[in-house]
Amino acid sequence: MKINKLINFGYCVSDVNYESKTDASDIKNLIGDGRIVCIKNTQPVAPTLLVTFYKNIGSVAAQSEKLKDCLVDGFPELIRVKKDGFFKGQEDGELFWHNAILNKSDAEDIVAMYMHSLADEGGDTYFTDAQTAYKDLDTEIKRDIDQLMCVAVPMTNIKETNPRILKLLAKSYQGQIYPTQEAAYEWVDVNGVKTHTKMLDEKELVVTHPINGEKGIHFPWTVFRSIAGKSKAESKELFAFLKDHLLQEKYVYRHQWSKYDICLSDQVHSLHKRDAFQGSRELWRSGIWV
Repeated sequence: MKINKLINFGYCVSDVNYESKTDASDIKNLIGDGRIVCIKNTQPVAPTLLVTFYKNIGSVAAQSEKLKDCLVDGFPELIRVKKDGFFKGQEDGELFWHNAILNKSDAEDIVAMYMHSLADEGGDTYFTDAQTAYKDLDTEIKRDIDQLMCVAVPMTNIKETNPRILKLLAKSYQGQIYPTQEAAYEWVDVNGVKTHTKMLDEKELVVTHPINGEKGIHFPWTVFRSIAGKSKAESKELFAFLKDHLLQEKYVYRHQWSKYDICLSDQVHSLHKRDAFQGSRELWRSGIWV
């Protein structure tokens, strides 16, 4: 296995043995250290090898037959990400900053993305490093945010029929991630528990990473509306500060995809987003718990 550093943070890896538990363990540790690991492949990687590789890293979520139209045939661990499926984004394909955990009590620690079919144009993916961003904060600021809780935006009810609410839903993270309201309520985690049952009213702003034990910022701002115990003005000021801090160039990596790339993205101390794109781009997504 060959390992090189990416620009700003993360690693680029090649010559991976997808059946090797040693390679899988090494890559898991690289994700904990660098937020993102991008694996370059010159040939397609068979679904069975992808699933074997991911299961050597950790436990992998398998979706139900009710979502079979969004699954790679015969592999409930592999979700097709495209414009008419999960993580569809906006009409032009752009998908805002998010991660898998969002405001849930728990969810996958790593998201694996395999590029099955490239876009004709666009579709780059961006990743943040909120662990280093936290380390770089002044001690006084760390002391201030270490105990803070973010107040979450509630998930829209599956039976919602109000046209105004449904219009807002289409623009929300829920509307851009799930192809239908019904699909949002069928999505499960590694234990088969439906994730909508794990939505919290409040979530810690600073959390400890399960791989390396380091502190970092967990701030998917698309699902948070305020900071508990702070006024509206104070919350707005802190939201703006954190977003500006986290989105500095040195904490962002932009990945320009090649066919058969695999990107393994930390979900605890990182967010990711996607550029608008043209064409029938299709990526296969898996969620991994460590």
